[in-house]
Amino acid sequence: MSVAKRIEDLMLEAEFYCRVNAARRTMKLKDLASNLGIDLTTLSKYVNMHIKPSRPRMRELGEKLRDVDYKSVIRDCLIWQPYPFPEMNNLLFKCHELLDCAVYEFLKELGGLGFDYILTVEGGGLALAQAIASRLKLPVVYGLRDIIIRGGHSIPYKYTPVYAWGPRIKRYITLPLGRELKNKRVVVVDDIAWTGATVMTLAEYAARKKCDVVGVFLLATFGDVYERLVGKLGGRLHVVLILPNEARKSVMSEFEFI
Repeated sequence: MSVAKRIEDLMLEAEFYCRVNAARRTMKLKDLASNLGIDLTTLSKYVNMHIKPSRPRMRELGEKLRDVDYKSVIRDCLIWQPYPFPEMNNLLFKCHELLDCAVYEFLKELGGLGFDYILTVEGGGLALAQAIASRLKLPVVYGLRDIIIRGGHSIPYKYTPVYAWGPRIKRYITLPLGRELKNKRVVVVDDIAWTGATVMTLAEYAARKKCDVVGVFLLATFGDVYERLVGKLGGRLHVVLILPNEARKSVMSEFEFI
């Protein structure tokens, strides 16, 4: 099977499960079955992945799901779960099946570029990167925040992350030296870019290693951060959700570190 065909098949499956699971959050399963013109038992087997529809069946059902606004469902899950602000843990807590939506968006925007690694950092970005990499069967290189490990390469944040304790506190990321990045094609992945600090630190680190950073993928960021990142990354930046600045400002004033 050609790479293009494989990406097409992955996109078809990811989009189907993305839309059908998003639709489940806005209507009853029996109503969804009725809208799709299939029996409730079959739909239940599809959504629970006891069986998978054939490729032609996925296309047919996908057309009927075309109007499902999955982005609004992702946004609500990111904000209104355990924490009342945008957070990957919120999505993973009760809406983990919507990771298929992120995989679909990634494949749609970056799947055909061809790259060797996904570069990310521990936390929500790593969960998202692994969900993507498991489909593509590609390795993930990830950094650790504020941990120095012998044999690792620690780099300071050039920009200030939102969780910095103060202007004089230097934060850093430690990346493994065992995985050689030089002269590779790399995609940077993160979940929520609060200030863009992590994304820019990783992208600039990869560039120093003479990598070709072919794309940067984010699940969500804020309007002002998006504009700043586009100014630095241009068309390489791809974001699923752009949230209003107020969603970040109201939270940053309430952070308490102990």
